[in-house]
Amino acid sequence: MAVQADIATEYSMGRQGFFPVTTTAAQSGNFSAVIPTEPTVFTSITGTGISGTWTGITIPAGFPIVGDITAFQLASGKAVAFLARSA
Repeated sequence: MAVQADIATEYSMGRQGFFPVTTTAAQSGNFSAVIPTEPTVFTSITGTGISGTWTGITIPAGFPIVGDITAFQLASGKAVAFLARSA
C-alpha cells in the first residue's frame, strides 16, 4: 500500500513531465497542477470539480492550482503545467 501511495505522490508532482506555458493559446490534456511563475490571470480552467469564473482573478506566482485539470488558458502571465498520468 505504501508503494502505491508513493507512486501516486510522484505522479501528482510531475513524474509524467512538465512544461512552461508562455502563451495565451488554449492548453488541453491531463494535468495534475498549473503553477504560475509570475502573477497570472486565467481565461478558463476546466476539470473535475473545477468551477467558477476565473477572468479578473490574479493568481500570485507560486500558488499551485491542483486537481484533475483537462484544459486551461491564460489571459496573461506565465506558468508551469504538470502532466498527470493518463487514466
